[in-house]
Amino acid sequence: MHFLPKQAQISLLSLFLLTGCHDKATDKTQSVTKSLTAIDSVTSLRPAATPVTSAADAIAQRMRPLLGGAWLNTTYAAYLQKTHSPRQAHGHWDISGITEILIDPLSFKDDSMAVAIGAANHEGLPLRYVHLRESTAANSWPTTSNAEEVGDGLLEINLRHQIHNADTLLYLDQRNKRTGRVTTTAFRRLSDSSGAGAALQSPPLQVPLSRFVNGLNFTGTHSMTDSAGHVSSVHFTADGNVQGLPGHKTYQVNTDFEGPFHELDTVFLDIYQKTQYELAFATNGDTVRLYAVHDDTATYKRQRGRLRYTLIRKSRN
Repeated sequence: MHFLPKQAQISLLSLFLLTGCHDKATDKTQSVTKSLTAIDSVTSLRPAATPVTSAADAIAQRMRPLLGGAWLNTTYAAYLQKTHSPRQAHGHWDISGITEILIDPLSFKDDSMAVAIGAANHEGLPLRYVHLRESTAANSWPTTSNAEEVGDGLLEINLRHQIHNADTLLYLDQRNKRTGRVTTTAFRRLSDSSGAGAALQSPPLQVPLSRFVNGLNFTGTHSMTDSAGHVSSVHFTADGNVQGLPGHKTYQVNTDFEGPFHELDTVFLDIYQKTQYELAFATNGDTVRLYAVHDDTATYKRQRGRLRYTLIRKSRN
């Protein structure tokens, strides 16, 4: 048996020690790199999702078409249908103050979809994400928001759905983390509204609501009599176009009554254009009367003026 000289043994031992140290240093570097990568991913705009599994995939595929779309507060919708008056229905939307929800199926990624929420028809709340994963409560889906990172984390918000025959209701459960109190608001899906664009709120939150209100009061073909007694035909579309109204091409019913001069139901013609004009309206069955308006700067109240047009609906298409 041959043995290495003592000097060679020492050199070989040193080589083994250096190699071991190099391996440990490499492991440590890889560990630090992985940690930094994980931290970077958390700072993305969308809240972190749970790992996607085949079970989660099945849940997502089932729930995307059920939840995706535009949803209107059921109490508010009932007042609108009863009165045909956005002014009279104003404020009848339960304690939450939330009037409309848009859930964007096109935004689906990992396990979540973007949720835009409208408050009192005046402003949108911070964008949220509904996570389509298994939860402790049946048909209940948790939501998260990046706004929680800057102090908007007092409410724990879940969405859940319930099907009554052919009617699907969406419930928004808001739990106060301090008191434990839960507030529930019910919503009904609006037809012909996909919710697409909710992540950027484009189309804006008021678009599905506008289509609903337009359908109650204006959408369709009307016989129109002007203040001089001339009779003609005018057609209003659900998405806010008008044909046959002299000098105007678009219309938008007012549903936001914050601030002064909001005592009447009004409709804007050519809003944000040089030809913008505002008329008050009153509905009685299939008859809509449009009036001039003027503002009393002493009382900060809006007054109804002379009758401009009388519309009698002939069809709803």
